[in-house]
Amino acid sequence: MTKTMELYILLKDKLGEQETKALIEAFDEVTEQAKKEVATKADIAALKSELKSDILLVETRLEAKIKLYFMLLALLFLMTNPKAIELLSKLLGMVK
Repeated sequence: MTKTMELYILLKDKLGEQETKALIEAFDEVTEQAKKEVATKADIAALKSELKSDILLVETRLEAKIKLYFMLLALLFLMTNPKAIELLSKLLGMVK
């Protein structure tokens, strides 16, 4: 606030009272917009890091589900197809 008053006093003599007030108000508006923009950028950066961690968590869960579904599918295939057990035993060298 002190800087604003100093600026007002300096410019009042050269520009006049109305012009000085208008100029200082314009400076204040620009300053407020800059502060909001900086806050918005910080918010965006925080959201970005939060989204990255959320995506990593979802990827991990999805990978675990895919592995589980693959194992269940393989087990189901072995249980419903008797020739698959024979083929598996031959491939692994097991004797039945």
